[in-house]
Amino acid sequence: MMKKTREQWKEVIEDQKASGLSIEKYCQQSHICVSSFYKYKSLIIKEESSFLPVVVDKDDEMIDFEIDHHISCSKQHVRVILESLL
Repeated sequence: MMKKTREQWKEVIEDQKASGLSIEKYCQQSHICVSSFYKYKSLIIKEESSFLPVVVDKDDEMIDFEIDHHISCSKQHVRVILESLL
């Protein structure tokens, strides 16, 4: 079996999300090693994630921002972030 490129792994990961199947079930049906899926998913997320500084003017009523990155964190962290913006 040929080794998948980074782009091919990105496609596999997106395909799994779109399938609605669990990772285990998707991998089983696609003949992909579950540990390889998790390994490459983790590597791709780390490569694509970066720190995005946010400056908020608390005197302004509007907050304008855009997020183009996958973010994975606890609900508590999201709550803290959102509360600090208000």
